[in-house]
Amino acid sequence: MRIINYKDFLTGLLFSGFGAGFAVLAPGYSLGTAARMGAGSFPLVLGLCLLGVGLLVLGRSFFVPGEPITPGKLRPFACLIASILVFAALLQPLGLVLSIILLVMIGGYASPDFRTKEGLLLAVGLSIASALLFVVLLGLPMRLWPAI
Repeated sequence: MRIINYKDFLTGLLFSGFGAGFAVLAPGYSLGTAARMGAGSFPLVLGLCLLGVGLLVLGRSFFVPGEPITPGKLRPFACLIASILVFAALLQPLGLVLSIILLVMIGGYASPDFRTKEGLLLAVGLSIASALLFVVLLGLPMRLWPAI
């Protein structure tokens, strides 16, 4: 068989790889029972679903023609990866609020249409919503602000 849609082929490989990874690692946690699911149940089911979707998309790449892959632009990719890495690195020292603001602002520069004022408003709104959801409602032990 010959691949006639490289975008679907690569997407299928990516989904299948992540799905298989989740499905293989999930049983390392307690799976529990159907009535009382353990910590590994959700990652296992999610991994198997992702693997299934990946295999479907992978199979489609052999039968449905698609557009050729064109070289992408580096700026969007770099901004999104940088925003995630900055968030992960600065969550502990800066706290949730400032880390989310940096995440949104750096990630926003991936778009050529990004407006700083609107991005800042979105970042503040998401910070407040995240603080309320994760710290207040769910009671997760996260620092909201830098330790002084």
